Amino acid sequence: MGFKKIIASILIFAMFFSSLGITTIFAQENTYANNEAIANEVKEETGVDVFDVSLENYEEEFSFLVNDPVFIELEEYLVLSGQDAAFSDSSVQGQWVPIVAQALRLLTSKVGKEGMERGWKIARPYVQKALDAPSLYELDGPGSGGRIIQVRNKKGGSVVFRLDYFPVKHGGKNYLHYHVPTNLKEHHIIF
Repeated sequence: MGFKKIIASILIFAMFFSSLGITTIFAQENTYANNEAIANEVKEETGVDVFDVSLENYEEEFSFLVNDPVFIELEEYLVLSGQDAAFSDSSVQGQWVPIVAQALRLLTSKVGKEGMERGWKIARPYVQKALDAPSLYELDGPGSGGRIIQVRNKKGGSVVFRLDYFPVKHGGKNYLHYHVPTNLKEHHIIF
């Protein structure tokens, strides 16, 4: 078994236990909500301030996400697709697995339960489609412009769906909204 397969197996194992609600991997002294460096990274990457977010009760409050097999698979996909970035010799540096999962969870927590229930209902079919056809679609996790999830065509990179939590007008308040072709500049406000 190759090095990447071993690491991928370990990561899948870790994500499996995480999906069962075992959060001891993530809930050490530097928890999600209290890790200033990670909150800074999320803010830099997405533009959304997550310093006031606590993930202490995430599994309970967002059970509709953490118990959804599509969301679990999305988290695993995001972790595994970024695996090359954190390898050094025979070990994984730092805690990049929690960082990958944390960015998605911090943003969904910031939106809130009601908003994400609505947002996930719209996003889920697009995410499922991308997960079912990995040769045709790319999935992107949190990123610039308050991006939570994005589905792109692998060939050409055109956006098929994007879920954002960001102002729709410069300087305005954040809204959960999505973008779809044919007009990707149009904001479809959810919450």
